[in-house]
Amino acid sequence: MGIIKNGANGGFSGKAGSVIGSNWNNISYIKGLYKKNNKPATLKQLEQRLRFATVVNYLSPIKDVLNLGYKGQTGNRVTGFNMGVQYALLNAVNGVYPSFAVDRSLIQISKGTLSKPSDIVLTSTVPAQLTIDWSTNGNTLNAFADDNLFAVSYNSQQDFFSISTNFSERGLGTGILSLPANFSGQEVEVYLFYSNRDNTRRSVSTYAGPVIIA
Repeated sequence: MGIIKNGANGGFSGKAGSVIGSNWNNISYIKGLYKKNNKPATLKQLEQRLRFATVVNYLSPIKDVLNLGYKGQTGNRVTGFNMGVQYALLNAVNGVYPSFAVDRSLIQISKGTLSKPSDIVLTSTVPAQLTIDWSTNGNTLNAFADDNLFAVSYNSQQDFFSISTNFSERGLGTGILSLPANFSGQEVEVYLFYSNRDNTRRSVSTYAGPVIIA
């Protein structure tokens, strides 16, 4: 596959003779026509495809969160979602073919230089509410009191994510997360990460849970 760099005719889209033009992330590409391969996939290829599908199926509902969480860590040709998928493929897939599963505790939904959420405590005594406490551990370099805390909860029984983009601030040390009413009596796991006031820096995410919602 070739990249068009300010050619005489610029980029193009669609089929032109034996090549296809496309554009992604403001970069124009050209590639040859697809040639069908009738060879059966090898066991290694089947394993790789299933591992990839397992990770993508889990992370796709929070694609926008990953694009934000990895913002500033990506190059022009890769998205935050792609980085999250790559991290999970390397670190968070268990089992053997054909029974792969995502280890949710090892998923990373953000990356950056801010100090990450720590000493997380989850409690639930009110229906459909989750109280989250954490250590503030503030400083003037990478842990600011007004860092915004993102909270992403996951209910495995329903295979459903609940996202709170302005959950709380680092310096408060506590917050109450409102969840769907039908989460009551079911387990929830949570991913947390910080973004600074200018939304230019983020932290690595922290996993907490599971906890049963009242």
